[in-house]
Amino acid sequence: MLAIVHWTYLKRDDDPGWDDTFCLYAYLHASRNWLLYLGKADYATVRQRYRARDKDALFNDIRRRYGTDDVRVLHGNLRFPDGGRRTSQLLSDVESLLVKRLDPFGNIQSRKTRISRPGMRVQFDGFWPFRRRSFRDL
Repeated sequence: MLAIVHWTYLKRDDDPGWDDTFCLYAYLHASRNWLLYLGKADYATVRQRYRARDKDALFNDIRRRYGTDDVRVLHGNLRFPDGGRRTSQLLSDVESLLVKRLDPFGNIQSRKTRISRPGMRVQFDGFWPFRRRSFRDL
């Protein structure tokens, strides 16, 4: 199974990516290329996840550690060229693989253990400011 994630930077408040569901999103430090959090928007939009009350603790932690809670937001659109069916479980599996491999500061779940999907591969294109762009579930 191959998942390709096309990343875009949500620059403006009216960017259509804010209203997307069934996608990934990432929070980057406001001025440095530091990955702070990676999540999925499944039954809520990226904007709803950004404003969700359950993110208060994350933004408090970011503020304490970095002196600001201002972040840059990336939107990750998923494609499955091998014909994979878009399911909530598949989206969760992609998110947990990436959290395990990238180990963002603000993610707690999936950092140490996760349910694997052996053979799953994830590749990035678009606006991803880091060198690593390919991941494989062993």
